[in-house]
Amino acid sequence: MKKYFIHHVLFRVLAPPIYGVLLYLLILLINNNVGQVDELFTNEEVYICIVLTYVSFESMRLIIVLMNRFLGDKYDSVRVPIQLLLTAALSVALVLTCLHLYFNYVLGFSPGMSQVTVFGVLYGSTAFLYNVLYFSNYYLQKENTVRLAAEKNHRDVLETEIIEFKNDINPDLLYESLENLINLIYKDVDAADEYIDSLASAYRYVLSNRQQELVPVSLELDAAKNVIRLLNEKYFGQLRFESLLSEDEMDTLLIPGTLPIIVECIARNTIVSRFEPLIIRCYLEDDYITLQSKLNDRLIEHRGTDIALQKLQKSYALYSDQPMIRVKAYEENNIKLPVIRLTEDALV
Repeated sequence: MKKYFIHHVLFRVLAPPIYGVLLYLLILLINNNVGQVDELFTNEEVYICIVLTYVSFESMRLIIVLMNRFLGDKYDSVRVPIQLLLTAALSVALVLTCLHLYFNYVLGFSPGMSQVTVFGVLYGSTAFLYNVLYFSNYYLQKENTVRLAAEKNHRDVLETEIIEFKNDINPDLLYESLENLINLIYKDVDAADEYIDSLASAYRYVLSNRQQELVPVSLELDAAKNVIRLLNEKYFGQLRFESLLSEDEMDTLLIPGTLPIIVECIARNTIVSRFEPLIIRCYLEDDYITLQSKLNDRLIEHRGTDIALQKLQKSYALYSDQPMIRVKAYEENNIKLPVIRLTEDALV
């Protein structure tokens, strides 16, 4: 109720006196001429109009509260006429009842038909105006709610796209590669040129395939080898990536960025030293592209690894009924990617 102004304390306290005075002036203008307003204006009658306005406003507000509680937004199509009739009937009935009580017990005579008609018409019109104010606020709030929800969804989509773009750019690998490049420039210019080519190829692949749904595994293998080349500067050249896929298996489809992400996750979460190289093998087995490496996990998992793999898992769930599998057993770390096969309908 707080979001509608008719329920606000200031509106409930200040609106009836102002509107009651205006109604009283209007009644005087209906029954007399403008020149007699100063002569006929009395405090007691003004107070009566204010009290009647309070009764009218609060009765209509009560109807609206009850309809909101029991009907809500279920019957929007019929609510307007029903609410208008109920508020007008209750408001006019209570106003005329109070008017009869005032005339009979205070003034000592019954009100005339013309007076009853004037009050009935004025407070019936008041009910109409009150409902117009309420429904204008009601539908404005409803429209604003829809727009806010749309804006929130738009913001969520933008935030998701920004997060995905950040993940695609991979700032950890970028900064680390730039630091390695600085060292190479002072040590070996030719090696630095090759390193720049690998860095450019890695990020060119990421950016050029952002809009692609699926790519051949041959492209993914090249991208994974570029990542290995970039990481090897940090890991003393002890990283190796071996593909055991045959030529016929090179057309197998994967989601872009799959192998580079997995290769980097494996490398960053495995203890690698000059005496403990890391060999990652890629092969096809039972409709799964498998990446196998020796199990030698770090004590603390690299940040972002779990999120990256979960994202891949959700992505593959859209294309295959078979899940992406992560297995650590018998001193081996295996990550299995389901082979994606396109049906003829999908190719059309």
